[in-house]
Amino acid sequence: MNPTERTLQVLEYIMAAGPTPLKQTDIAQACGLAPSTLNRILKSLSDWGYLFRTSEKFVVRNFRLERNVPMSEAYLAKLDSIIHTLGKQLNVSCEVVVVAGHELLWHSKTDHPDPTIEIRARVGFRRSLYEFDALSKLYLSRLEWSSIEAQFFTDGFFETPKVRGQTGAALTTKDVKRHLTTSKDEVFAADLQGNHVGIRRFATVIQDPRGKFLHLISLAESVDKVCDDIQVYQDALLDARTKLSQLVFDESSATRLQPKHHAKPMRGG
Repeated sequence: MNPTERTLQVLEYIMAAGPTPLKQTDIAQACGLAPSTLNRILKSLSDWGYLFRTSEKFVVRNFRLERNVPMSEAYLAKLDSIIHTLGKQLNVSCEVVVVAGHELLWHSKTDHPDPTIEIRARVGFRRSLYEFDALSKLYLSRLEWSSIEAQFFTDGFFETPKVRGQTGAALTTKDVKRHLTTSKDEVFAADLQGNHVGIRRFATVIQDPRGKFLHLISLAESVDKVCDDIQVYQDALLDARTKLSQLVFDESSATRLQPKHHAKPMRGG
């Protein structure tokens, strides 16, 4: 690794360890760095105020670090290739959707092969997670119910509107919890009835080796199309999921070190 990559590796390692003081020898050993190399990195970070160093050779972090879209350049290139292949093979629009706060954010997509089919969601499009469709359920089902209660108004969820200009039916907290509990182990979901603009979606979820949510992959098509390809769509999405999960695992094994002693959930700002 070059000097910049070594510094980033140290930063990610310290961030993943949480706020607990870390022993410098542990960092050097875990990151495979010579003590002199680590000392130079830590000195620069402490000089800039990102770390506090103690006389006992411990460091305490004074920063927050987390990638908003936790995907490398190599991963994004592979992802782009996969969604274009899926779009052509299945004659659909293929979408990559991430989560930003309480919203789904369309990160990238391919055009639908039929230009007469209108899909409102373009790159940069945002939509509330409170709209309880396949995409929303796949993401929310990855969270613990206690986290959902803390982050969301659980009586605020509603079904996907089926008619333009109308609001979907409200869901009770009990209904939401039941749906999410049922979907917790599912990695494929579909909205066969479609939404108010006549688009239905089939989706899968991509996670890192620790189960952390990365993004969704969605296939979008018109509800007017005869729907006899559900299994084909599911198989294609799960195959893509397997390939991407392997790439995430390989990258994590190579460069994303996890603390052995002070392991805590990563918290970013």
